[in-house]
Amino acid sequence: MKRVILLGLIALMVLPGLAMAGGRAETAGTMVLRYGELNPDGHPITEGAYEFARIVEERTEGRIRVQVFPASELGSEREQMQAVQEGAIDFFRPNTAAMPDFDVSEMALLGLPYIFASREHMWRALNADVGQQILDAVQESGTRMVGLAYLDDGARHVFTTDTPVERVRDISGLAIRVPENELFMEMVAAMGASPTPIAYAELYSALQTGVVDGAENTIAGYLTNSFYEPAPYLTLNRHMAPPGLIVVSEITWNRLSEADQQIVRDAARQASEFVTEATVAFEDEGLEELRARGATIIDPGDVSDWQEAVMPIWDRFGAGHEDLIQAIQAAD
Repeated sequence: MKRVILLGLIALMVLPGLAMAGGRAETAGTMVLRYGELNPDGHPITEGAYEFARIVEERTEGRIRVQVFPASELGSEREQMQAVQEGAIDFFRPNTAAMPDFDVSEMALLGLPYIFASREHMWRALNADVGQQILDAVQESGTRMVGLAYLDDGARHVFTTDTPVERVRDISGLAIRVPENELFMEMVAAMGASPTPIAYAELYSALQTGVVDGAENTIAGYLTNSFYEPAPYLTLNRHMAPPGLIVVSEITWNRLSEADQQIVRDAARQASEFVTEATVAFEDEGLEELRARGATIIDPGDVSDWQEAVMPIWDRFGAGHEDLIQAIQAAD
């Protein structure tokens, strides 16, 4: 019932005066498509969504317009993914680590803790045949979605409200917010903490009210959502770096001509390049800004204890994909 209500509300979130044709908003020959994003304006990945929209409109000479809905305006990650499957949202940017819950088990490999030695290693793997094979699996797995491009979301780190954390033992017993997916829950449990699934839009208040003792996210996510206010301790443990992913509803995709499909693919790839540059620049400046705003930045240096704690989950989420893991590691 909740999902039906959500899809109905999303269907109403179309600009006034637009007439619905074939399940899509169209006016004067213009197709208006919706793009959902969890992060607020100012986040590199959100700015990448606007760049994608700009390129699509420019290349189609205004025939296709993409409306961006940031800051979880269209629902949680899971809700928006389901809406994309139903065709109620056209584009969405999930984290690749969320895709195993939608039967794309290969995507879990990109979220395995410490699978990437560096950002450069990650992009060598994503741009190689193994990266394309994993991207193609989105559609081939019967998700009713098509994977368009990866987005650089940066490495993820732990942050806490009252307890400074340096070693993995320091997180033991703390309630740590995680997205609503298995990979994150098992990873945090392996660290010895208590994984607590909470929608992203509710995280700030959950930290503020003590529902959770901390969470984990990228530097950009931590800063642009002001999580440093209720949770001022940021630990640079770099436990995972799963890229983001632009997906499009298969319903929408099949309505586009081959020429427009190519325009959309090219726009997604260009947005990916834009996001990588923006994320690198943001991270370079973000830590200094966080310090200026009162956050305590903790760099544990040696993260071998963190690595040792979470390695057992490789067996579960990597099972059956040992060849892909080997190909990812060989890209280093």
